[in-house]
Amino acid sequence: MALSGRKKIIIGVAAALLVVIIVLVLALFIPRTGEKRVDVWGVDSEFSIENVQSLEAGDEQFKILMFTDLQLWSNLGDNNETFDLMDELVARVQPDMIVLPGDNVSGLTTDILLKGLIKHTESYKIPWACTYGNHDAEGNATLSWQSDRYEEAEYCLFERGPSNLYGMGNYAVNITRNGNLDKTLFFLDNGRYYEYANGNDEIYIGYEQIAWYEWMVRGIAEANSGTVVPSMVFSHFAQPEMYEAIEAVCVQDEQGRYVVPEEYGFGYCSYLPGVSPVNSGFVDVAKANGTTHFFCGHDHENNASVTYEGITYTYGLKTGPSPRYWNDAEYYGGTVITLDPGGAVYINNVVI
Repeated sequence: MALSGRKKIIIGVAAALLVVIIVLVLALFIPRTGEKRVDVWGVDSEFSIENVQSLEAGDEQFKILMFTDLQLWSNLGDNNETFDLMDELVARVQPDMIVLPGDNVSGLTTDILLKGLIKHTESYKIPWACTYGNHDAEGNATLSWQSDRYEEAEYCLFERGPSNLYGMGNYAVNITRNGNLDKTLFFLDNGRYYEYANGNDEIYIGYEQIAWYEWMVRGIAEANSGTVVPSMVFSHFAQPEMYEAIEAVCVQDEQGRYVVPEEYGFGYCSYLPGVSPVNSGFVDVAKANGTTHFFCGHDHENNASVTYEGITYTYGLKTGPSPRYWNDAEYYGGTVITLDPGGAVYINNVVI
């Protein structure tokens, strides 16, 4: 018996809805896994300075603009507000490099969000680097898939790094002046939680990451006529020593915030830094190997920069409102790190 026109319409609509549902299921729940690579590093691996990316600063100041915890998510309005804020910061600061210290995206549709972030950041045509945070891997795209996308981008300096180190995105970028090594920027992945005996908490910089860092420092020094090159570290979680620094020098105000006295830096922490309960000793090793600055994100409501026992620890200023429902940052903006030709480092927050 022939179907009536109405039944044909109903069946057609039902078939179309089924297709839409299947597409949504594929888009939302089937993971993007990326390319599996094996690149094992060892302490006896051969080092070549040619394998370390570099940016030339010349005789001018070199400005790094840090966008912290963008955390793009399902609210397109919030994401667009974040993009607008990024645009204004880039126009105002005119940076030579952009850095994203993790939690770049969050939510289920990581693949779509990441493609949008890369497209927008690439539009500046400025070298940029990033690492991962605790939210980057929570959606439908693995860190391996995301790493593929970052490495494909023209201006992105991201590298997966050795496959036998913790996480992905352990790499370095050298800043040179007239061809001479001036600073090394280390990017280290410490962006997920770890299950300790007392529950989940921030993970520490791994011992294999520390050994790789020392190997890199030695190799770069050998290429610099035996002189260790001053360096900085960018990662998502703060180091345990930053917790100690904030607790040691800050003064609590009437709101309970930990305010940094001017002689130690600037800004405040709304609460003590979220750090690993395990101290792997990385800061001590880094201090002995020429690292002078640590930069992090993660705690949206914290924006302190504090110098303590020879090391400067800095929270990047939260960039954008996402995710609005559990983000209590008082200010939005970016953090500017200026490398002076004479070796000095200046840090300031730009509020938008």
